[in-house]
Amino acid sequence: MQIQRTNSYFDASLICRVAALLIALLFSSSSFAQLADHTKPINVKADASEFDERRGTQTLSGNVEVTQGSMSITADRIEIEIKDGALFKIKGTGRPIRFQQMTLDNQLMRGECNEIVYNTATANITFKGSANFERPGQKLTGHTIEYNLNELTFKAAGNKQGRVNIVLQPGKLNR
Repeated sequence: MQIQRTNSYFDASLICRVAALLIALLFSSSSFAQLADHTKPINVKADASEFDERRGTQTLSGNVEVTQGSMSITADRIEIEIKDGALFKIKGTGRPIRFQQMTLDNQLMRGECNEIVYNTATANITFKGSANFERPGQKLTGHTIEYNLNELTFKAAGNKQGRVNIVLQPGKLNR
């Protein structure tokens, strides 16, 4: 069997243009940035900070702000746990703790609770105590809400005092 060769300049040029187009589409996509939020550096601001090198914990208090990409958490107090030289867990307390992040289609989603735990190893955020979460067209409330940044999934649970409540807005009808 004989393989027919074409002009190698044309092939290389076409491949380069297609590759450049695909890369441009990936990096200009509004959804790409939000999917990568949990891989970006975490920045923290607070009124006060204490670091315990033996325990591998950093405690921040007073107007604490944690940001990572489009995601932000504000709390009265944040404890950061470091394991094996890497950031492992962020635990916040306060009333209320606020969370926000851009959705895949660049709309703001927000959450509030009394305690938040962000496990960086699993990319899981758990909202506890009077937890509520709002996305465009949806509202979710319960005692506990879990949000996984890798899978973009939510789980909610009530407690003895209340159940999970979900409010969905109907879509626009095409007429």
